[in-house]
Amino acid sequence: MRYPFKGQYHDAFASMVKITLRDGDASEREIIFLEHLRYKLSLDEREYEFIMQNYMSYPITAPYSKDERIKALYELGKILNSDKTIEGKDQTRWLGRVARSIGFEPNSIGEITSEALSLTREDIEFDQFDTAILKILVNDSATQ
Repeated sequence: MRYPFKGQYHDAFASMVKITLRDGDASEREIIFLEHLRYKLSLDEREYEFIMQNYMSYPITAPYSKDERIKALYELGKILNSDKTIEGKDQTRWLGRVARSIGFEPNSIGEITSEALSLTREDIEFDQFDTAILKILVNDSATQ
């Protein structure tokens, strides 16, 4: 089943919904955050409801390259830090789910998630963020 008039962020939002809800352990704050994200991505009510009811039928569209994954992490960290409906452990858990789903190595998820949230809270430029995350990835691959 496909939605007839997809907005610009339809598939990306559907991926985030699937990542959040598929394991059945999403917190209330994570679900409220998805609702707020819908507004930020300009999805209308019908499109949002369609995705929420059919999220398992969507593929998870993950960035292909490491650079794209880091950019996605940066953007999501900024969104998370600007939305006060999700904070603390819920914020960390949600970003960790996404980081794992878009291809970051499981053994570095905790450190990457923590650093991403800290750096985007400080409102740094992407170049600084990129350097810091790459440093974690390099250190992680050196210890394997």
